[in-house]
Amino acid sequence: MSIRFKRRGTYFVFTLISAAALCGQTGNNNATGSQSLSQHYNDAQALQQAGKLNEAAEQYRAFLADALGELAMGYGLVRDYAQATPLFDEALTVKPDSPSLVLDDARTALAVGDLTHAKTLATEFIQKYPRDREKLAQAHQLLGRTLLKLNRNQEARKALEAAVALDPTFPNGYDLAVACLDLGDEKCALQIFSEMEKSFGDTPEIHMAFGRAYADSDFQPRAITEFKRAIEENPRLPGAHYLLAAVLLATGGDQSHLEDAETELKKELVISPRDSMTYIALGKIATTRKNYPEAETYLKKAILLGPPGPDAYLYLGQTYFETNRPVEAEKALRQCIDLSTDISRNRYQVQKAHFLLGRILMQKGQQDAAHAEMNIARELADKTLAQDKSKLAGLLDTSSPQDVPAPVAEASTTAVTTADSETLHRVELMREQIRFPVADSYNNLGVIAATNNDYSYAVTYFKHAAIWNPSLEGLDYNWGRAAFAGSQFADAIMPLSRYVKSHLDDTGARSVLAISQFMTGNYHGCIEALEPAIGKTDLAPQAEYVYAESMIRTGQIASGAARLRALEKLHPEIPDVHRALGETLGRQGDKQRALEELRTAIQLSPADADSHYDLGNMELESGDTAAAISELEAATRLMANSEKFHQKLADAYTTAHRPADARKEMETCNLLRARVQSGTSSHQAAAPEQ
Repeated sequence: MSIRFKRRGTYFVFTLISAAALCGQTGNNNATGSQSLSQHYNDAQALQQAGKLNEAAEQYRAFLADALGELAMGYGLVRDYAQATPLFDEALTVKPDSPSLVLDDARTALAVGDLTHAKTLATEFIQKYPRDREKLAQAHQLLGRTLLKLNRNQEARKALEAAVALDPTFPNGYDLAVACLDLGDEKCALQIFSEMEKSFGDTPEIHMAFGRAYADSDFQPRAITEFKRAIEENPRLPGAHYLLAAVLLATGGDQSHLEDAETELKKELVISPRDSMTYIALGKIATTRKNYPEAETYLKKAILLGPPGPDAYLYLGQTYFETNRPVEAEKALRQCIDLSTDISRNRYQVQKAHFLLGRILMQKGQQDAAHAEMNIARELADKTLAQDKSKLAGLLDTSSPQDVPAPVAEASTTAVTTADSETLHRVELMREQIRFPVADSYNNLGVIAATNNDYSYAVTYFKHAAIWNPSLEGLDYNWGRAAFAGSQFADAIMPLSRYVKSHLDDTGARSVLAISQFMTGNYHGCIEALEPAIGKTDLAPQAEYVYAESMIRTGQIASGAARLRALEKLHPEIPDVHRALGETLGRQGDKQRALEELRTAIQLSPADADSHYDLGNMELESGDTAAAISELEAATRLMANSEKFHQKLADAYTTAHRPADARKEMETCNLLRARVQSGTSSHQAAAPEQ
C-alpha cells in the first residue's frame, strides 16, 4: 500500500446573527448571519412578495435546513447530542434531500451511540450520492467507524479502505489503521502510519496519535515507543506524559513500571497542574502502594478540580476501606456507583465498588443488601473476563483524532471544560438570534401551504413556528384558521383561544373558535366564545346555528329552539338548522312538525346520514316501521361504520319480524363495537360487506 495522504483543516465556523427579530416579511437582511443563510432568506422573501410561492417555499426550506443544521453541529461540538439529534431530524424533515445533513446526522448518531441509525444513514448516503468523492469518503469513514463499534471489523476495514482510496486524509487513514489493529494486522497499521508520517511530517502530535491507536490494541509496547518519541520531540506536550504513564500501568504491574509511571505523571502535573485525571492516576498508584494519606490527598484534589467521575470515588472508597473508615468508604463507593452511568467503562471497573460495598454491608449485618452487591460484583467480573480488550486499566480515553493533529491538551480536563463552556455560550447565542427568522420562515411556509390548500402541512409549519417564537404576531390566527380549514378542529382551539384573548373584537375569529368547540363537543366552550358577540354584531349563520344548538345541548332547550326558529326564517337553505329544529321538536313532543323539519333537511341535503337516522328513529317510534327501515337503511349506507345506526336498523327489522336481517345487522354492530373497544376508532374501522 502506498498512499499519499492530504492535509485538510476541519474547523467549524459559527455564524452569529446580529439583528433584531423578524415578523412576516419585514426582517432585516443581516438577521440571518452568513451570506448563504441571508441569501436564502432574502430570496424567499422577495419571491413571496412577487407571488412566486413555490419558489419562495424552496428558499425558506433551504434557509431552515442550513440554519438548523449549523445549530445542530454546534451542539454536537459540545457533545450535547440530546439537543443536536432532534435539530438534525428537524432539518432533514424540512429538506430531506440534503447530502450534508444526512452526513451530519450520521455523525451525531454515531457519537450518541445510535449505531443502527448511523449505519443506515451512511449506507443511504453511499447509495444516493456517489458523485461527490470527498463527501462519499466521509460516508465510508462513518460507516467504517460504525462497523468497528459493531465489532464487524472485516466490513469496517473494507469501508475504511474505500474512504482512503477516495480521499486520503488523516482521519480516514487513521481509522483504517485502527481497523487493521483491531484485526491483529500490525503490518497493515505500520505501513499506513509510515505513509501518514511522510505526508504530515514527523511531529510530536502525530506520534501521540499513533500511540493512542496502539494503546487500544494488542500491540501496546509500540504505544510506549510512540509516546516516548512524542516526548523526545516536545517534552512539554500536554497529555503525552499522562498517556505514557497510562500505558506503562496497563502493560505491567511491577515496581519499575509503577515508578516510571509515577515519574511521568508528576511531569504531567508540571505541564497541566489542574488536570484531575493525572491526580486520579497518582492516587491509584499511591493506593496500590498502600500509601493511603498520599492517595487521599491526590484523590480529593482530583474531585475538587472535577468534573466529578467515578474513578476518584472508587479509589478514595478503597482507601477509606483499607484504613477502617467504613462510613466514609460507603459514601464514596455509593458515589462511584451513582456516577457510573456506563457500567462497561474501564472493563466494568465499577464491580470493585460493588464488591467493597458488599463487604461493608456484611460487616454492618445487612446480609440481604450485602449479598445483592456481591451478586452484582460477580456478574460484572464475569463480563470483565469476557471482554477481549483492555482500555489501559481505565486511564486512557481512546477517541480518535479528526484531522492532522495540532498541539493538543487531551489530558487537560479543565481546558476542555472551559472550551466547551465558551463554545456552548456561542451556540446558545446563535440559537437565540436565529429563532426569530426561523419562526418567521416556518410561518411563511405555513401561509404558502394554506394558500395551496395543504392545510395539514400548514398546521405542522405553524406548530414549528410556535416552538421557536410563540409570540410571533399573527401566528395564532394563521394556525387556528389553517387547522379549521383542514377540519382539524381540536388543533384550532388552542391558538384561536389565545388570539381571541388579545383581539376581543374579532368576531370572525370568535366564530371559527366557537364552531371548533362545537365540533369537538365542547358546547359550553362554544357558548362562552360567542357570548360577547351575541346581539352586538351580525354573526355568520353557521355561528348562529352552533350557538343555538349548543344552548339546546346544555339544557337551554326553549331559548335554543327559539333561536333556531328565528334562524330558519332568515336562512331556510341551511339543512343543519332544519335537522336540529326537528330533533328539538321531537324532544318537545311535536312529532308532526319534527317530521316535517327532518324531511326538509333531507331534501336540502340528501347525503346527510344523521338526518336520515333521526327521521327513521322518529318514524319507528311513531309506528311507521316500513318508512323507518327505508330511512335507517339510507343512514347505514351513508355512514357504514356507525354502530348506533346498525343497532337501530336491527331494532326496526326486529319490529318488522325480519329476524335474519336483524341478526345480520347485530353482527355488524357487535363487530364495530369490538373494534372500538380494542382501541380502533369507529370512524376508522371498515364495516363488513352487507
